[in-house]
Amino acid sequence: MSDIESRLAALEEQVRELRDEREIRELLSRYGYYADACLDDDYLALFTEDGAMDVSQGGSEDPYAVLRWEGQEAMRTFLTDRTAAHGDGFAGRSLHLQGNNLTVTVRGDTAVAAGYSFIFHQDGPRLKLLSASTNEWHMVRAAGGWRIALRRRRAVGSPDTAEVLTSTDRA
Repeated sequence: MSDIESRLAALEEQVRELRDEREIRELLSRYGYYADACLDDDYLALFTEDGAMDVSQGGSEDPYAVLRWEGQEAMRTFLTDRTAAHGDGFAGRSLHLQGNNLTVTVRGDTAVAAGYSFIFHQDGPRLKLLSASTNEWHMVRAAGGWRIALRRRRAVGSPDTAEVLTSTDRA
């Protein structure tokens, strides 16, 4: 392979990596937008068929107790389950902020991202912080783009916070 061919191949690989990271950041943005607008079908389409949500509650007697929903039917339950803080009055009054301090590692057709997220909710004249968490996102490349295979969210202070935040280092 000539020097020009090897440089071109390296540039093509860099462009692919940048495109993948951009698509992943877009995916996480859409996650928040679809959640806020209660666009459940669009939200669920961001996940693989066997996608999972693994989250600490943040508001119970044990704020680090983990709830898990796996598969499209269970994920639809997640959207309507009161323990997930969704329900009446959520549409148009919430802000899901994903991808803050985001790190992304792409390995072929899989990727891991880690970062912070916050959910704000309009409660009358006040804006309340509903949750602050660390997140580990596992994604796979599928027909039509990247999809979420697993979101692992932990409330701030969770014993496994460091593990979640360094997940991209181990990917």
